Amino acid sequence: MGVLIFSFITLPNTYINGKNVSYASRESALEEAGEGFKLEISGRDDRKLVINSKEISYDAKIPKNASIDQNQMLWPFNLLGLTKDKLKFDYKINYDKDKLDDIIKESPLFTNITEPQDAGLVFKGDSFDIKEAVMGNKLDYGKVRAEIEKAITTDHKDIKLTDSYYENPTVLSDSKELKQLEEDAKKIEAMNIKFNFNGFDIKLTGKDLVAMLEQKGDKFTIDYDKLMDFMKKVADKTDTYGKDRKFKATGIGEIVVNPGVYGYLLDQAATGDEVLKLFNQRKSGDIEPIYERYGFERTKDGGDIGNTYIEVDLSRQHLWFYKNGELVVESPIVTGINQGGWQTNVGVGSILSKNTNQTLKGEDFFGGKYSTPVKYWMPIGWDGEGFHDADWRYSFGGSIYQTDGSHGCLNLPPSVAETIFNNVEIHTPVVVYESSTNNSPPMMY
Repeated sequence: MGVLIFSFITLPNTYINGKNVSYASRESALEEAGEGFKLEISGRDDRKLVINSKEISYDAKIPKNASIDQNQMLWPFNLLGLTKDKLKFDYKINYDKDKLDDIIKESPLFTNITEPQDAGLVFKGDSFDIKEAVMGNKLDYGKVRAEIEKAITTDHKDIKLTDSYYENPTVLSDSKELKQLEEDAKKIEAMNIKFNFNGFDIKLTGKDLVAMLEQKGDKFTIDYDKLMDFMKKVADKTDTYGKDRKFKATGIGEIVVNPGVYGYLLDQAATGDEVLKLFNQRKSGDIEPIYERYGFERTKDGGDIGNTYIEVDLSRQHLWFYKNGELVVESPIVTGINQGGWQTNVGVGSILSKNTNQTLKGEDFFGGKYSTPVKYWMPIGWDGEGFHDADWRYSFGGSIYQTDGSHGCLNLPPSVAETIFNNVEIHTPVVVYESSTNNSPPMMY
């Protein structure tokens, strides 16, 4: 009886191109294998795509002269699942590939995507914590598309997208590299780099240090550009060179003085290199600033004029020399003549050198040359101006400079020049200002 029945229909466990056509008439089985279908593709986060063959204009034509030849005598074996007939026919399949592309790209599988992220370290508060990897759900479009096309043209089986179809993070929280990086991070979080600026409390630690870090394999390095940005901020805060200063003028009170050629100017690159040395050793420590230009002393308020300085008021034509807060000497002086560009410049200079028995030379008021021997010579800036004795003068101070002033230098009575020369140190600041006039240009700097 079974042999007779299965002469007209397919045997149990009969598949054509992967589709189960058991118990179908042999003619309809061929047609059924080429009929429409639904294909379900499922991935992470319960995202799914169902493709109806009609949506892509699917069409499969039965091959000419195709027939199903089965041995109906074997039906008991097929029924019991001992054998299966897996038949394959070369259907001529057509579908709209552009429509398929649109359906895939606009599906939940490829929209509102979460990118994968490697596990790493994050700085919270004052310590590092491990940030878990994010698996995300970003698929490899080429792989997915190829798998769908295979199902369309072969067995129409639903597809379960495994990890191999996704772009996955390369570093997980239990990776050896991350563990080594965490060990390095613990050393860095314990670091405290302090800069020894008198008057400033500047440290590099915590989030400021972490903000400079970049990962190189299983270790951290400092991004040099970020370090230089930090050093520039330090310099902007601590440099005194090129900045106006508040100064307590004798007998007057607080005034503002031009920058002049005196002050501290941080060597940002050299000081930054000292930071790198400590960092590379993972050590805390104090850093002594390295300067391109420096002054006589750093005061407790971060300034650069303490209680040792020479003060000159061009308006009053008077000088005061204070050392450690004590007045060493004061005196009337004669400065640059108030005409023809010979005025003494204002600003803050310093004692650049001390020399004896020098001959000062230059162009005189009438276009000729002068040559003047002096016993004491102390230049204070880059304009050629300085203190020296003037034994040819019989009086100093008052309005002498208006008509009989110098070529810009600061003329002193010989005894005053000697006292200053014997007591002043190199780099001592010299503050030159006008309290009630406005005749002089600023010092070059």
